[in-house]
Amino acid sequence: MDAEKMKALQEEFGLSYHINYAAFAQEIIGFKGKRVLEVGGSLPPRLVLEELEAAQWTALEELDYWAETLSTGYVLGTPPVENNEKILFAQAEPHLLNKPYNIFYGHIEDLPAVMESQFDLIFSIAAFEHIGRLPLALEKMKLALAPGGKLFSMFAPIWSSYNGHHLPEVVDAAGEHWSFGNSPVPPWGHLLFRPIELYDLLCSKMDQETAKEIVYFVYNSPHINRFFLDDYIEMVERSGFFIQRAQPIFEIGVPEQVKAQLQARYPGRKDFEHSGILFVLEKKQ
Repeated sequence: MDAEKMKALQEEFGLSYHINYAAFAQEIIGFKGKRVLEVGGSLPPRLVLEELEAAQWTALEELDYWAETLSTGYVLGTPPVENNEKILFAQAEPHLLNKPYNIFYGHIEDLPAVMESQFDLIFSIAAFEHIGRLPLALEKMKLALAPGGKLFSMFAPIWSSYNGHHLPEVVDAAGEHWSFGNSPVPPWGHLLFRPIELYDLLCSKMDQETAKEIVYFVYNSPHINRFFLDDYIEMVERSGFFIQRAQPIFEIGVPEQVKAQLQARYPGRKDFEHSGILFVLEKKQ
């Protein structure tokens, strides 16, 4: 899939990084002829069945995440397309796996028995940083895969990176739009400030009520898990998967003074430079 093709698909489906990540997964592990479980997203049917040539695609969306992040009234990311049939993942029935394309709603942690050993590939992008019970989620993903099946996960930004706070769009009393792309939180500020310290800083830029709301989203909202890069690596190492790739990605240099502050505040933490991680894991035969 060349750059021109990826651009055309982005325009057709109204997507951005999703196409790039899917193209990369296609290059290194492939979708053709495979039964795929997408965790934390729902790529369009034509894209996955015709362009990626998957044999069957089952998408899993977490509505709790979308309810939280869309509660401000503004769209962050790509919410699932509403349909009339909202089937809970935990209540999935075996015959649904005969359909070429499914969307279920729920958590991978609630994997039903009918989904065990059913998939050749699990594809998950921009999702692992939102999964709170990640060790359990990894356990369930392993159960969902057939022997020899693979898990591809590529996600960013993680909590230990410069913009790991994942701020949704919030509008202050003056009408200023603050968001992930226009963040009032300084780089690595969510790691360096205590909540009350960040609140004081934000009050110099906006009204108190909006400052409180941003502090909530940064430090307390369940829409991100706040794991450090080292945490992800260790959880995957303990998961029982065979690790083909565990690669930090998207490196951003940390100013020396900031790095010294971070290392002093989080002794033993090793990596604040990388914004994301790529995992390619395999379920042993």
